[in-house]
Amino acid sequence: MPLANSSSPFPDESPRSSIAQGVRQPQRAAMRTVGAPRTLSEGGYLHHRHAGTMLPPFIAPEAVDALQNTWDTDEHDLFVCTHQKVGTHLTKKFVVEVLRALGDYPEDNPLASGDIGHHSVPWPEVMVSQEGYARFEQFCRATKGRERLWYVHSSVEDLPVRRVHKGSKFVVVLRDPRGAAVSQYFFYKRHPLLQVPEDLDLSTFIERFVSGDLYFGDYHKHVQGWLRRGDARIAPDQVLVLRYEDLVERKVESVEALVSFLRPGVRLSPERCAKIAASTEFQTMKRSITKRPGSFHFDPSTFFRAGTIRDWEQHLDSKQVARIDAKTRRVWGDDPTCPDLSGLRTLDS
Repeated sequence: MPLANSSSPFPDESPRSSIAQGVRQPQRAAMRTVGAPRTLSEGGYLHHRHAGTMLPPFIAPEAVDALQNTWDTDEHDLFVCTHQKVGTHLTKKFVVEVLRALGDYPEDNPLASGDIGHHSVPWPEVMVSQEGYARFEQFCRATKGRERLWYVHSSVEDLPVRRVHKGSKFVVVLRDPRGAAVSQYFFYKRHPLLQVPEDLDLSTFIERFVSGDLYFGDYHKHVQGWLRRGDARIAPDQVLVLRYEDLVERKVESVEALVSFLRPGVRLSPERCAKIAASTEFQTMKRSITKRPGSFHFDPSTFFRAGTIRDWEQHLDSKQVARIDAKTRRVWGDDPTCPDLSGLRTLDS
C-alpha cells in the first residue's frame, strides 16, 4: 500500500462524482476554497501558508502534512513536476499519450481514455484537500500495478511524500522566466478563486515575480531546487528535465525522450511518434478539451491563452525584461532563458 496510515484527516468529506470499477468517471471537476485563507496586505492573492510558502486557497496545509507524513511512492508512480504556467498541461498530454502508446490500459484505468484532468492525472494535494484522504487511498488502490501519473507544483523540498521508491520517476519542466512571468500574470487575474485584483498591472506583478513570494514559492529557486536536488531520496536516473520551449518546437524529439526515459530500450515507430506530437499542438489540444473536457478543471477558451514561446515580447517593456533577467542571472547564471543543465538527463543528453 502506498499509505502507511489509512485514517483520514478529512473524515466528513465524501466523493462528489460517480465511481466505476474503483475509478472516477471523467467529468469537469470544479474546485472550491478550503479552510480560512487570507489575502496579502496589498489585497488579493487569497492563500494559505505551509512552511512559509504561499499555497492557493483550494489546498489545505493539513492535506500537505497528511501526504508528507504517510505517502510512500511505489515503482509505478510518475510525476510531472512544474511551477505554474510552464507547460504543465502540455506535459501531461505528452506523457499520457506516450504511456497509452507503450501499453494497453484496461477501460477502468483512468489513463485509458486520454483524459488529462484531475480524475485521471491527479494533483495529490488538491485531491486530498477537495475530496478527502480516503479518496486518495482509493485511487492508489484502483490504479495499483500500472503507471500512475500525478502532477505537482511543489518545490522539491515540499514534495508531498514521505518516502520515494527508487523506481518512481519525475519529469521536471522549466520555462524561460520571462514567458513564465507573463503567463502567470494573466492566469492569476483570470483564476476564479485567487481574488487577484482585476486592475493589477503587469509592472506590479513583475515585482512580485522577482521578489519570489508566489504561489508555490520563488520560480527561479523552485527550478534550481528540482535541478540540483539536495533531496537524496531522488537519484539522477529518476529525473528527466524538459524545457517548455522544446515541448512547443521540438515535439517529436520530446516524444522520443519520454519513451526512452519511461521504457529504456523501447522505441516507437516514427509514425506513432509523429501522431503523438501532433496531438499536443496547441489548437488541437484546445479543440479536443473543449469538445470533450473529461475531468479537466478549466475552460480552455479562457485559460489556454497563447501556446507560443515568445509571447512575452508582446507584453514586457525593456525595464521589465531587465528586472527579470537580473534575477535570472543572479540565481541561474548567465543565460537569461535557462539554467545550467550539464550533468542532467535532458532532450539533448
